[in-house]
Amino acid sequence: MLEFYSGLSTAVNSKQAASECIELALGDDNQDCDLLVIHSTVGHNFPQALAAARAACPSAQIVGCSGAGVIGRGSVSENMRAMAVMAARGSELAVASADGLSAGTSRTVAAKAAEELKAANNDISIIYCLTTGLDVRGDEVIAGIESVFGPDIPIIGATAADNGKAKKTFQFHNDKVMENGIVLVGFADPSLELVMGIHHGSVPLAGMTMEVTKSDGNQILELDGKPSWPTLMSKVGLPIETPPAECMGISGLGIDLVSPEQKAYDNPQVLRATFEVSDDNQTFSWPTSCPEGSKVVLMQRDEDLIFDGVDRMTTRMNEAYKERKPEAVFHADCMARGRLTFDRVLKDEIMAKIQHPICGDTEVPWLGVYGYSEYAPVAGRNEFHSFTTSVFSLVRKEGA
Repeated sequence: MLEFYSGLSTAVNSKQAASECIELALGDDNQDCDLLVIHSTVGHNFPQALAAARAACPSAQIVGCSGAGVIGRGSVSENMRAMAVMAARGSELAVASADGLSAGTSRTVAAKAAEELKAANNDISIIYCLTTGLDVRGDEVIAGIESVFGPDIPIIGATAADNGKAKKTFQFHNDKVMENGIVLVGFADPSLELVMGIHHGSVPLAGMTMEVTKSDGNQILELDGKPSWPTLMSKVGLPIETPPAECMGISGLGIDLVSPEQKAYDNPQVLRATFEVSDDNQTFSWPTSCPEGSKVVLMQRDEDLIFDGVDRMTTRMNEAYKERKPEAVFHADCMARGRLTFDRVLKDEIMAKIQHPICGDTEVPWLGVYGYSEYAPVAGRNEFHSFTTSVFSLVRKEGA
């Protein structure tokens, strides 16, 4: 059976931060393990951190990615240098990675990594997926993995992020640092099941529905027959020269879900974020395919809905637990979720509203990252999201 441990450090020295995370997770004596997942903000020296992790855990497969912040058990940090880890011991897992991921190669590169993962362990039942956060098509990543494992395997995880600048994101596998990578962790412990919750908390704005009249893959070329980026910027009242990173929080677009998925998701729409704009400020892309004829609607963050939705989410998760507590929780979250105070989104309150109902007084290993998007199933179908809280808990099956 797999066993999990977690730790978080705000030490500014990268080697010290990695060592401190591992010590908090595994103690002073035997720090070796079989898997070490590292999330870090972009101020750290990643090669130094990975070297320190390897020195402490010589047998481990080391994976991870960068984020705008990290989440641990009972704590959150968005410091320029913050790090958190999840360690696992046990043989019922496998790891694979591949470089060269982009919007155009997402399916083929993801399939290559998935083939490597399946060859390492044919009994995998849950896949934890970390990818680059910018030049990617999340739906094609999912399709690539499913081409190897089939559509029934749950794919959970996040895309990497930076400090909100949308310039570069980073992924790790052992001593390798990638900017356009995919990392897959497969869990094959038959005693574990996935209990998850997901919610975004945004509402559609009246009169702000548009049709994608011209597109190419994940590039939206026209909305309502006009150049897409000027059209979108006119809706939010900003000049077309506005970089996507500066308006990401108010330019999210929603696509309607079908009825069964709406109920499972507790939201009528799934959200998409805009990340890249053409050099002439006329078109934009988002991180999934977008067929012509798609209807999209401008969405607005609703703070009451965010917090009420989290309460409903944790209630549903506790019903599924049936008095059990998770063995570990992996968590992908949006940097814009929390209480807006003095132009800053404060996250401690919403983290407490997530963690306390799930963990109570039990010290559950917890690892989260503030990424740019999330991989999370909805109503049994693998889906790609933005702007959500996505909580993935691994729970022992009843009687295991």
